[in-house]
Amino acid sequence: MTDHDDQGAGFDGTNGATHVAHALRDEDRLMLVFAYLGPLSLIPLFASREPLVRWHARQGTMLGLALVALIALLTPFHWLFSMIPLLGRMFHAAEIFVFLGFFVVLCFCIERALAGQRYRVPWLADLADED
Repeated sequence: MTDHDDQGAGFDGTNGATHVAHALRDEDRLMLVFAYLGPLSLIPLFASREPLVRWHARQGTMLGLALVALIALLTPFHWLFSMIPLLGRMFHAAEIFVFLGFFVVLCFCIERALAGQRYRVPWLADLADED
């Protein structure tokens, strides 16, 4: 599969093609994994000089902040709906699916990063682009 086979709104580049992959050092690969591990995203954000690593660190930081905001938003509803047995179970199931989706996006971002490419998470990637 070539770089031009991956098309979609989330990929960086022209005509939906992925960002051209380049060789990464082992240190950069470690920093790319750290970029999507919550508070550890601050390490590559401040320690790396590689533009790709810094971009992923900014996007990973935004994803971590989005997760914290999501938890803060859902916590009062979780507490409220837990008092109603059926509604509480339905809300809990919905929470599981939301967090599972979040985890899948994180794994996909890490996979793309280790391939030397970018996956642009809608809205958050725009914030990562600002330097």
